[in-house]
Amino acid sequence: MLAHINLYNQGMTQVAVKGQIWSYQEIGGPATPKAKAGEAIIILHGWGRSGNEWLRMAKDLSDWSGRKVYVLDLPGFGGSSTPRLVKSIYDYSQLVVEFCKYLGLAKVIVIGHSLGGRVGIVMASHYSFMVEKLILVDPAGVKPKSIRRVLMRVLAKLFGWVPKSLRRKIADYAMDEDYHNSPALQEMYLAIVKHDLRGELSAIVCMTQLVWGEQDQILPLSLTKVYRKLLPQSRLRVVWGVGHDPHLTKYEQTLAILQEVCE
Repeated sequence: MLAHINLYNQGMTQVAVKGQIWSYQEIGGPATPKAKAGEAIIILHGWGRSGNEWLRMAKDLSDWSGRKVYVLDLPGFGGSSTPRLVKSIYDYSQLVVEFCKYLGLAKVIVIGHSLGGRVGIVMASHYSFMVEKLILVDPAGVKPKSIRRVLMRVLAKLFGWVPKSLRRKIADYAMDEDYHNSPALQEMYLAIVKHDLRGELSAIVCMTQLVWGEQDQILPLSLTKVYRKLLPQSRLRVVWGVGHDPHLTKYEQTLAILQEVCE
């Protein structure tokens, strides 16, 4: 059963697809011959965010390319409900694929930022028939090395005699800032970030554009070496002087990069 609600005050729409409530906005339409029916751009935001921060970019990309652009609130964020029974990033990504099918999208350009990049990697590797191009903006998916994280997890395992509650606190200390900032979503966080997606990267065959903030302290620029090695067909554009959110801090430069791919 599908419910359809217009959120006029936010310009968003809510639908229920197989028990998952989605909040999204559809922008523009196929106004030029190069944008065929059923082909579109979808934008997937980062952890703890919503699609709102991408609405301006979506409008500009739609005007530029003539394609429809769908800005999603990923499950658990914005106006989209928190999913049940999600045990991995693959389950989580399957929800996005099902939503694309509901929208009738045959081919999409996926723009994924951070967590959205993680979803985009899985979509491009497991559902290659659906992904025309992949744009990864400071994506999650390859875990950066962290001495603190490794040390804390080793200590938690070594001291088996320590009460479980205390060992859990030690392990929690090793977790990322996103984990600690999202107490209601910690179970989902653990489920979808536990996989290092290097193996998935090597299975991607579509054109892939990497966009990376030079000063990203969350997912450092050095990770691009891994991506470039496993994605030899990929292209890299560095946005100099900015951190994890180049689409917010250097909007015009990031827009120009995305336009090159989406034309």
